[in-house]
Amino acid sequence: MRVLLAALCLLMHATSASAECAWVMWVEAPQGSDQWSVAPVPQSRFTAQAECERHADDFNSLELTISRMERASGDARDVYSCFPCTVDPRPEAALRHECVDPPGSKGK
Repeated sequence: MRVLLAALCLLMHATSASAECAWVMWVEAPQGSDQWSVAPVPQSRFTAQAECERHADDFNSLELTISRMERASGDARDVYSCFPCTVDPRPEAALRHECVDPPGSKGK
């Protein structure tokens, strides 16, 4: 029974991966918070790593410029990063990968 459940979990995880993209731009807001989400920008999914990184670099430069204009220390800004679409940087993603609901998820 456990083998069947594990196989089912792996199958669901494999089939839920997006076939439309290879790279996803994520944002950690603010930097160092470990609070990740898919970047809320017009295009956050890319077919090539270089294209994703280019966009992430542009957004990181913009964040740094805004931070400097506000005369902030620069530490409490959002940071954009690219990961393959098979990677979810959120801490609770490890629990989903193990087919366990993270605390407070209520089965979502």
